[in-house]
Amino acid sequence: GPGAGGKISLSLGAGVLVLVWVASGIYIVEPAERGVVLRFGAYLEVTQPGPHWHLPYPIEDRVKVNVDQISSFRHKAQMLTADENIVDIEFTVQSRIQDAADVLFQDQNPEKTLKDVTETAVREIIGKSKLDYILTEGRGSIQIDIKDTIQSLLSQYRTGLEVVSVNMQPAKPPEQVKEAFDDAIKAREDKERLEN
Repeated sequence: GPGAGGKISLSLGAGVLVLVWVASGIYIVEPAERGVVLRFGAYLEVTQPGPHWHLPYPIEDRVKVNVDQISSFRHKAQMLTADENIVDIEFTVQSRIQDAADVLFQDQNPEKTLKDVTETAVREIIGKSKLDYILTEGRGSIQIDIKDTIQSLLSQYRTGLEVVSVNMQPAKPPEQVKEAFDDAIKAREDKERLEN
């Protein structure tokens, strides 16, 4: 009949639409990324770099997360040391995403958690150290202790973040102790020079 041509083009059109819909599930994950697939908005799986396919929207959707990008922030504070001195310290903390699913679904605000646990770690480690140690040979091991403490807290809270580095600026004693301290350091250097 006369309507046959119309039906064929309608079903062809429908077929094309289905193909387009199926093809819309194809996606590429770049080397620096992980793909996070959601089914009806809930976490399903993490996909590695390369081409992938998921059931098209609205059944499944995907979010790409950059796992190579380094984020950093500075933490400045005045702290009380173990020998009850006040010290001005400044740290730069660098982090990146280690677990894309945890970053998206476990902790409500991974960045804020990172800042909070950094403050906790700094207070704990500096609070256990003596001023002299913080200002002189202790810097390297303090950085390591703080990094380890931050990481273990981040893992506990399942933030999905990894600490890449913790860098401590040379700590400064408050002004009034500074002069006495500079003298002590100078005396120590003179003593070492004499011994050498």
